[in-house]
Amino acid sequence: MEEFERVWILGVGIHNISTGQALSTIARWIDNRQKPRCVFTPNEDLIMKARRDDAFRRMLNNSDLAVPDGMAVVYASRVLGTALSGTVNGRLLARDLCQKAADRGWSVYFLGGRPGAAELAGKRMQQAHPALRVAGNHCPAFEFALGDEEDAKAVAAVRDARPDILFVALGSPKQEKWIAAHADAIMVPVSIGVGYAFDMLGGLVREPPGWTTRIGLEWLWRLAREPRRLWRRYLLEGMIFIGLVLKTRWKEGVGRGERERR
Repeated sequence: MEEFERVWILGVGIHNISTGQALSTIARWIDNRQKPRCVFTPNEDLIMKARRDDAFRRMLNNSDLAVPDGMAVVYASRVLGTALSGTVNGRLLARDLCQKAADRGWSVYFLGGRPGAAELAGKRMQQAHPALRVAGNHCPAFEFALGDEEDAKAVAAVRDARPDILFVALGSPKQEKWIAAHADAIMVPVSIGVGYAFDMLGGLVREPPGWTTRIGLEWLWRLAREPRRLWRRYLLEGMIFIGLVLKTRWKEGVGRGERERR
């Protein structure tokens, strides 16, 4: 039985958990080292991709921890009748984990991102937390696929480094599929998909002001800065997501959830 309740949004189960609870849970997993754990950060984008990819949806639903990354999923949960208590921002969770790792003596590894981003993210996190042990970084070729030579190099690099926490920034659903496929091979206590966080953690892209994250407008700030890359995700896909949530609410009524798609 899972420690935290899952709230079901368009077929994806998201744990009703706070940032503090996520940090405490991850710390316990690292201390216990019973098995490799997978942490994913579903937002509306991942939920929409999961609707088109049953294997990806099952992967999210079988994760050890799926945290609510963004106010869109919180608002959706309220409409559907089982409200999430709040968001757990994936980028900020990675930053908090670096601080906790420095305090606890854990090592971290940065995998993915654009060329140079993983290395910069590690250096900046080490500057912010001098005691942080960075086990290494690796940036596979963008077009690599699971099972090819480049993939094998990435697996070997992580396995040889033996970090306590692995941050994977390969974009979704690639990063989640990579973690799920290789968890047993790399044997990292906790692996977490962090999307494009390395660009921000490494200083390549300006981070959103804290107030935009607190009030749920980080998406608008990012859209204003990268309209050509993000308009489809935040405007077109966002409107479809809202429509599907409202349709589900109307068809099923408050609180019934969507367990039929698991």
